[in-house]
Amino acid sequence: MVEIECPHCDEGIELEDDVFGLFDCPHCDEEFSWEDDSDDRDVSNEYTTNPLKISGIKVGFGILLVTAIVFYFALQGSNWLLLLASLVFFGVGGAVLIMSGIMKLNENG
Repeated sequence: MVEIECPHCDEGIELEDDVFGLFDCPHCDEEFSWEDDSDDRDVSNEYTTNPLKISGIKVGFGILLVTAIVFYFALQGSNWLLLLASLVFFGVGGAVLIMSGIMKLNENG
């Protein structure tokens, strides 16, 4: 057992060993969290994983790829609606590439 003080009412609370998380104080009914502070190991970036980052440049090129595919099918079927859609996609993809380039320049500059 470990005895801690409630961060809200400062009353003593007994918790089981190796139990961590959110608890309700039996004295004041306020919620508090208890974590293991005895684990002082350093966390190295070598063993952590970063979430997938998708840059605006990748999104812009993806939109342009979709544009090329839609444009190809528009020409094959002489579909004017798909041709118009491909022009809209081209504009959106170009705008995303330009904006992400500007943001990248501001970030580095």
